[in-house]
Amino acid sequence: MSGAVLRQELERRAPQEWELYRKRAESRQTSFSGGPPRTVSRSEEGWAARWWESGLPRFAAGSTDSDLRFAIRDAARAASAPEPPPEWPSSKSPPVEDPSPAEAPPELYDALSRLVAAESRGDAVLAELSVSSGARTERVVNGRGADVSVRAFSLEGFARATGRKEARVCDARVLFRWEGPPELDALARRLSDRATLPLSERASPLAHGEWLLDPSVGAALLAALAPLFTASALPTWVQRGQLFSKQVTVVDDAAADGAFDGEGTPTRRVVLVDEGALRARLYDLRSARASGTSSTGHGVRTSYRTPPAAGPRRLFFETSRGASARDLLSAVKRGLFASALTSPVRMNFEGDRFEVEFTGISIVAGRAQGPVAGARARGRISQLLRRISAVSTDRQFFASPYPAGSPTLLIERAEFD
Repeated sequence: MSGAVLRQELERRAPQEWELYRKRAESRQTSFSGGPPRTVSRSEEGWAARWWESGLPRFAAGSTDSDLRFAIRDAARAASAPEPPPEWPSSKSPPVEDPSPAEAPPELYDALSRLVAAESRGDAVLAELSVSSGARTERVVNGRGADVSVRAFSLEGFARATGRKEARVCDARVLFRWEGPPELDALARRLSDRATLPLSERASPLAHGEWLLDPSVGAALLAALAPLFTASALPTWVQRGQLFSKQVTVVDDAAADGAFDGEGTPTRRVVLVDEGALRARLYDLRSARASGTSSTGHGVRTSYRTPPAAGPRRLFFETSRGASARDLLSAVKRGLFASALTSPVRMNFEGDRFEVEFTGISIVAGRAQGPVAGARARGRISQLLRRISAVSTDRQFFASPYPAGSPTLLIERAEFD
């Protein structure tokens, strides 16, 4: 079974109203846990089709082109509600070669182990490290003549450190993804903080105060807010003219990751929030059709087994006039620095409520006073966003699972317990 035969089958069923997707990936993962490294190589192939047959949307997927052929037949019999087909793109790009078997990822265990020990002053040790290097190609063709291919590379993994203080033990786990050379210093600091700060057994000494967010915490907060940028209907508390404070600009721009999205629509830069005001949202083909507009190039495929949907691709805070992280720290009169999350950020958009649990450091007059084993900030999302009083220039990106980027953020007031 070949892609050409699949295209003929889809054209027969749904003239011009179809899309065919193929993904191939190669990766090599090396795991270290104190003994000899273990290396595993993986290959993946996936096919998916989407078409509008007699005005009804259909979707099918398979791990091979032959599997997809049978899945198309089964999907054609499934019940679905009528829906107009999208405005398919007609983009074209040069073909790319399928990835070859991946090279072994760099050996980083010894270097990271030394950095974790130094950063924690001997209170934490690196217990486990898994690093994966790989490449993938994706191709999208459709009945309107589109034929685009994208090739991407990745270096990502998982690290675990263990902190010990007297009889107390704390395990810390961190996911990471690097877009350039390995950033071991930053990874060591995150592991050290997460493994040692909870060992202090000191709760938050403040009921309220300023709140300084590490870039990793800021990125997690932004990722948790992402549903606001894809929602067809916004919560009633959202004020478009002042969703954030005027210090905040939020952008989604995946040009560094690929020229096209998962539906073959060209990538574009979208300014979602401009100086605090909500200006735009993210669309895939179907949500754009329902809203009477055009796709913004944000049709995301989390897996070839599920249809694409609107979502962020590279979401980040942007600033051209931010202060340094040191200046933000000096500006804190009395507050907490959130160094690491201890659970996922929780958002209740309908109720306008948030909750963030974290470990960190108490700050008075711009100086660190001591570790805080656990604290919780909670309150209204609407107030939190408008209280971001300063944005730093030290932006970093974190996998969540798409890249989310944030600098150090200063929130002028938060409630703690």
